Amino acid sequence: MNDLTTRKRLIIAQADLHRQFIELECQRVLQRMGRTQDLVSQKPWWLLGGAAVVGFLLAPKGLGLPGWLPLVSKLLRIFESTDH
Repeated sequence: MNDLTTRKRLIIAQADLHRQFIELECQRVLQRMGRTQDLVSQKPWWLLGGAAVVGFLLAPKGLGLPGWLPLVSKLLRIFESTDH
């Protein structure tokens, strides 16, 4: 019975840790959304230019979801490195 109680406490501790991690990630997403909204409102040409570039890069290749996710990931990393 003692082993069962220990396992239960461990599962509860892991669940609390996961909740904290999810809360932290939600805060990070909201913070990034706020920065993005500020950037778009200050420089709306970024949105138009970015959409044009992405459309230009994706249209000729006919990339599906697996094809454009790495591109978006690279663009976000570039954007974040210039944001600081």
